[in-house]
Amino acid sequence: MSPQHFQEFMGDYAKHYDLLKDIVFNTNVKSVTRNAADTRWSILVEKEGKTEVLEFDKVALCHGYQTRAVVPEFEGQEQFEGTLMHSQQYRSGEAFKGKRVVVVGLRSTAGDVVPDLVPHAAEVYLSHRRGAMPFKRYTKGTPADLGITWRRRQMSHLLQRYAPGLARALIDFALPRVVRRLWGDELDPAWGLLPFPNISLVLPGSFENVIPLLRDGSVRSVPGIRRFAGPRAVEFADGRVVDDVDAVVFCTGYAADFSVAPFVRTSTPTAHGYRGAPIYRLYMNLFPAEHADSCVLLCYSAFGKSNGFSFADVTSMAVSNVWRGVEKLPAREAMEQHIDRHQAWVAGRWALEPTIDPSGVKQWEFQRWQHRAAGTGMENLGWGWKGWRFWWRDRKMYKLMNDGVETAHAYRYFETGKRKTWDGARAEIIHQNELVKSMFPIKEA
Repeated sequence: MSPQHFQEFMGDYAKHYDLLKDIVFNTNVKSVTRNAADTRWSILVEKEGKTEVLEFDKVALCHGYQTRAVVPEFEGQEQFEGTLMHSQQYRSGEAFKGKRVVVVGLRSTAGDVVPDLVPHAAEVYLSHRRGAMPFKRYTKGTPADLGITWRRRQMSHLLQRYAPGLARALIDFALPRVVRRLWGDELDPAWGLLPFPNISLVLPGSFENVIPLLRDGSVRSVPGIRRFAGPRAVEFADGRVVDDVDAVVFCTGYAADFSVAPFVRTSTPTAHGYRGAPIYRLYMNLFPAEHADSCVLLCYSAFGKSNGFSFADVTSMAVSNVWRGVEKLPAREAMEQHIDRHQAWVAGRWALEPTIDPSGVKQWEFQRWQHRAAGTGMENLGWGWKGWRFWWRDRKMYKLMNDGVETAHAYRYFETGKRKTWDGARAEIIHQNELVKSMFPIKEA
């Protein structure tokens, strides 16, 4: 889906459900704090240059993961006279017409920026410290994510939970072979794409459109930056120096912005010799334990989503059920203990890969809890008594929902008493599977 199509979808969705009347536009949230009596939330907002404080009983911070740009610093950076920018500021390749540009980072953002730069820039260098998995969005005419089913996801969760070392070993064994099968001899070892980090520790990005540009020489792959060697010179890790550099674009990712929520506490685990950044203390990476009955932050759960926007529906139902009292949270002390155990788990991952995102979650725990809290009834697809009963009563739906297309309609199928079901869910699940079969694989003309 293109950015334009996504924007159109969001606008149409808001209009269809008459949401615009409840949204205040062109307003910045400056801070979220408790009021003096510690009874409500005080929200400091700014609109048209004027500030005011609004009070609410509950607050959900849904400002997303990609809010604070992560910009690395290098020796000699202050002497560089060219343009330094994060991809967050990038708008169009036309601004770099005829210029020599270094793009730092090799994830999905670089996959968007680099092809946009090439038609305009005189030269483009792609600088990255390590390898990256160059997966394809389509395989044999079919979107790659259609291969991810509910059953395969649950099997992955079981393996990660009970045999994490084996899970990582299998990934390290299998994925390089998958990459070679997808790309054959197209990947030049000089590009430095292999080996890449284990994808159970570091999420991969999508940059397949960069590969043809590397192949035809439009883009040059270089190691990570060592230092800025002069007003227009950049030295890379292998000692190579590129002169007359006009701009460096950092495609180096984002972090959640907690500056608007100063009340969220942090701590640093001691397990595994952890020396990473302090970790925010959130139960299930969602709730501050001391304010769980009225505050949630939906910006700190890497590896948490199963299938993008449809899982956001599960999250919203789960939070709603907690605040309605339908799903009970543990006592404050139990939540704090859970947070301590989780941070020790994060420290263990850090010991394996120091560049991990500290907001990472245990997928099997995070997703299972949200489904339970939301009341989706997806446990009826498992191997327990409920799963066998569903299989006996409706084998077609059991098969479709386990092995077919993952669709949010499944989350409204089972009656659990925790949320409304949708009478049309069964028909729509069948329709979505038939639709995918009719559309894919795409036949080449």
